Amino acid sequence: MSQAWRLLLMLALLPVATAFAGVSAGKETQGQQEVRIGILTFAERSDTLNTWQATADYLARQTGHRIRIEPLTPSELDKQVEAKAVDFIISNQFVAVGYKKEWGASQLLTLIPADGRDPARAMGSALVVRAGVSVTRWQQLAELNIVSTDPRAFGGFLIFAGEMVRRGLDPVTDLPGLTFEGFPQTKLLQKLWRQEADMAILPACVLEQAIARGEYPEGAFDIALARTTPGFACGVSSELYPYTALSKLGHTKSALATEVAGALLTMDANTAAAISGGYRGWSVPVNDNRVFALKHTLREWPFQTNWQRVASAAMPWFGAILLCLLLGYLHHLRIKRLVVKRTRALETEIEQHRETQRAFNEQQRQFYRAQRVLLTGEMASGISHELKQPLAGIRYLAQGCLYRLKDHEPELKSALCGVLTQVDRAQETIGRLRSFCQQPSRSVPYRVDTLIEETLALISPELKRLKLEPSLALAEVEARLDPGLMTQVLVNVLLNALDAMAGQPTPWLGISLETTDSGYLIRVSDNGCGLTEAQLSRLFFPFESAKADGLGLGMVICKRIVEEHGGKISAHNRFDYTSIDGQIGGQIDASIDSSPCGLEISIEMPRGAAND
Repeated sequence: MSQAWRLLLMLALLPVATAFAGVSAGKETQGQQEVRIGILTFAERSDTLNTWQATADYLARQTGHRIRIEPLTPSELDKQVEAKAVDFIISNQFVAVGYKKEWGASQLLTLIPADGRDPARAMGSALVVRAGVSVTRWQQLAELNIVSTDPRAFGGFLIFAGEMVRRGLDPVTDLPGLTFEGFPQTKLLQKLWRQEADMAILPACVLEQAIARGEYPEGAFDIALARTTPGFACGVSSELYPYTALSKLGHTKSALATEVAGALLTMDANTAAAISGGYRGWSVPVNDNRVFALKHTLREWPFQTNWQRVASAAMPWFGAILLCLLLGYLHHLRIKRLVVKRTRALETEIEQHRETQRAFNEQQRQFYRAQRVLLTGEMASGISHELKQPLAGIRYLAQGCLYRLKDHEPELKSALCGVLTQVDRAQETIGRLRSFCQQPSRSVPYRVDTLIEETLALISPELKRLKLEPSLALAEVEARLDPGLMTQVLVNVLLNALDAMAGQPTPWLGISLETTDSGYLIRVSDNGCGLTEAQLSRLFFPFESAKADGLGLGMVICKRIVEEHGGKISAHNRFDYTSIDGQIGGQIDASIDSSPCGLEISIEMPRGAAND
């Protein structure tokens, strides 16, 4: 193949190769993800970043992911873990175990110290004193000025506190001279060197490392209450615990954890990451049972409820419940206030109803008393009318006999004179009785429609008994009248209508008030039994009644009162509902029958002059 053909073939394959390269790059970019690693630190943030940045770069090269490390204080680490803002944590075993329950932390690897200590027994607490200071008993610590870095420092204070508790001592109350100075840890040795403290609580090997760096002369310090630890090169005053751990959190995918753990396990002790981080490499997880035992000794989670965390988790629910209770209480107060307000309104309404009922009863009593007076007067008038004629006849006959008597019959003449005297006395007594029972009328300006409504209220018990609601068509009319006497008229007419509808299954009562040229017209209509022609012709005669127990004076009284006001009253049977119902707006029945379909009373009255 000639060079020209080879050149053409390469040019043809160039786009294909470029495409494959682009796809490969795209897949690599697509497979990358950000891995967030939180590192528990008690030192400066920059120092921690310098220590672990090489490890992050190593992981990035090995996994192809973007590795972001974040130095965090204990409180910051708690918040980041709770917010799921980190995927892995590098911390001491004490903190890692604490995240197991709530955040599903799992130990992946354990760090191997640079000096070759066994990672399962690499952490301990050393009680450092100046050379020559003798401390033989733990109880002696109460007399010393002791310095430590932080109450949450695992290698320093927590392991020391576990030793105190196992010996029946309280690391807080039984050590009045204990103070926490913060980081760095070498600051504690400086205070001890300057004799500003009697004892420093430090992680194991910190003293040996400082001497190896030449910061202090050999033999300047001793380890108090030291214990023998075969295979452990540093002095220590406590039991030994596992070294720093790498843990994955519950939300981190297992594939990513496997990828990260695999990359760290292949790390050699001579890599820049291990040298910069001050460790030799990573091992599989070591047994952390002693850490659990220490937590049990210190009564920390999971052996003691973390009430602060429980309270933090329950706070929203507690707030919601408190809010519901508050709203419920406010609702209760509102309901109680409404009940009190309604009760007062009901009490006021009941009192008003009682006052109205008392006024109504008083009005009824006055009405019936006036009716009895009117009835008595009418009876007296009727009786006097009936007796005046016989008494006049007796007097005429007695005078005739007296004229015809002779002078020699003085005894008869005297007796007839006595008859005349008694007749005069009887007429005079009847006249006084009639004058006494007569009820003078007192006309005043009054609304007739209001008078009708008041009259209906007066007979409301009878209307309720018949379950009757009158059909009203009332115009506004004002006239001069005697309200008491006109009430008598309306009550008599309305009660007669109700009596006529006693057997009616669907009683109906219509009342209309309209103005006329000369005054006004009141019409009261019912659908009762009506009257015969004979009864209708003698309706206004005294002692004539269609009712079995009627006295026959009610309509007579009505006629006399109406005529006293200058009006007139009339009655006629109803045969056609249409004519009447159409006028008062009631029900319409177009049927026409020869028998009465009810009675209508018409009262035509003048308005009366203003000075009447």
